[in-house]
Amino acid sequence: MNFTSLNKPPVYFWVVSVIAILWNAIGVYNYLSHALMTQEELSALSKSDQTLYANLPVWYISVFAIAVFAGLLGAISLLLRKRWAYIFFFISFLAVGLQQFYILTEVNPRDIFLSLTIIVIAVFLVWFSKRAVSRKWLT
Repeated sequence: MNFTSLNKPPVYFWVVSVIAILWNAIGVYNYLSHALMTQEELSALSKSDQTLYANLPVWYISVFAIAVFAGLLGAISLLLRKRWAYIFFFISFLAVGLQQFYILTEVNPRDIFLSLTIIVIAVFLVWFSKRAVSRKWLT
């Protein structure tokens, strides 16, 4: 019996993996845009945005980095069919939860759609990677 053919992931596995890479790459880009913002770029923002960026706590920026980089590592691991994907996505989910809780309670409670979308995608990626491990698509 050929066990490798039984553990071959379906096409939707690859589609989800590529979309996960793109989604998390956008997150990394957003983080780097925030973290590497020059003084000129900051001064081009509105006064309220300047105040927002200046008052973000260091722990929030750290959690933001953990969320996006763990998510990207999870997506890369998923594409490479490695079990680590689940661990990275779970770490990313925890960081996303902290990040979005802060956004919803301290920064902008009216911007709930984007926060909920980010949380739902993080939960989906944890579930999907756990399912891939249980179906032995990941080694």
